[in-house]
Amino acid sequence: MAVTKAEAKAEAKRDQRRREILDAAKDLFVERGFHSASISEIIKRAGIARGTFYLYFNSKDAVFESILELAIHELEVRIIGVDVEEGAPPPALQLHQNVSRVLEYMLSDRALILLILAHGLPPDAPMALRVDAFFTHVEELIARSLSYGMSVGLVRKCDAELTAAQILGSVRGGMRRLIQSHENFEVTEVASQLIDFALRGVIIVDRLQS
Repeated sequence: MAVTKAEAKAEAKRDQRRREILDAAKDLFVERGFHSASISEIIKRAGIARGTFYLYFNSKDAVFESILELAIHELEVRIIGVDVEEGAPPPALQLHQNVSRVLEYMLSDRALILLILAHGLPPDAPMALRVDAFFTHVEELIARSLSYGMSVGLVRKCDAELTAAQILGSVRGGMRRLIQSHENFEVTEVASQLIDFALRGVIIVDRLQS
């Protein structure tokens, strides 16, 4: 059954309100810590009624979970399989566009980066385990991309899971450095450096062999 304009508008409004709640909670979790931030503070920061909050979430834990789920979704839609068919853009350009889209999203949301990299939760806390699950999912995305790259001849044969873990480790370190830096940077340049590191490392091979 077709969706009416009124229904589409109402759904868009609900999505916007939900994101506003998530954004308010994300900022508070970073500022005060997950355990110290209260639902009342989230409600106040979002400028909504208590009843409105419970229309969308039944707990603070559910809000945290939704922040991570939304981040995963936003990452997934930005990663597009490289097209190696004749007439497609060069694979290197497609790879750079993929990485730039992901970096642009991550670096545009400082609160998200701080929340997942420096959440301040005990290692065995349920929410810390949720963050670990988030990174496991991201690692799986990278591993699938590597496997696809091997299948079309763009990536050398390697252990996709191990290599994905190594790439994610370097990305996490880079994100932490960038988000804590007050320097200006261009996303496209950061993407180029990340790709260059992943493809070539840092050693000048010719110098090693001379």
